[in-house]
Amino acid sequence: MSKGTAVVVGVGAETGLGAALARRFAHEGMRVVISGRTEKRLRATAAGIDDAGGQVLIKVTDATREKDVLALFDEADVEADVELVVYNVGNNVAAPALDTTSELFEGLWRQNALGGFLVGREAARRLAPHQKGTILFTGLPARPPRFARGRPSSPLPPPRLRCALWRRGWRANLRLKASISLMSS
Repeated sequence: MSKGTAVVVGVGAETGLGAALARRFAHEGMRVVISGRTEKRLRATAAGIDDAGGQVLIKVTDATREKDVLALFDEADVEADVELVVYNVGNNVAAPALDTTSELFEGLWRQNALGGFLVGREAARRLAPHQKGTILFTGLPARPPRFARGRPSSPLPPPRLRCALWRRGWRANLRLKASISLMSS
């Protein structure tokens, strides 16, 4: 029996954080919906989860396209049991601010800000009626870019989630928590 559904947005390489989180959630007994832009990578991660006895569904999704995000959640939440959403989209481009082109900046903004907003908003819409659930933002959406700090980014996320969605009052609709230990077996 499934312990609910986890949606992991931003699954790329099998050795990446998104794939590792998906494997972990499946190991814990959750049905896992993995999404990303590359079907081949999603299938490789799904095969590992399936081989280990987990329940997995893949959905090719561009998180910067609203219709893709809506379709992802419609498919993932068919049983109204989504309990966990992870936004793991992003590429860390270590370009100095003065050398950053407007095209690069817009691409990074779309994946980190716009994509995070679209996924966070839809996740909140699905979780709010149940008054429970977890939304996690990993990597770049959860912290300032490298060039804004003037020093290399820490590999660890900040101790508290600081994002526009949280500050704009979504905390009143959801009890967000970060209680997943990736260090235990």
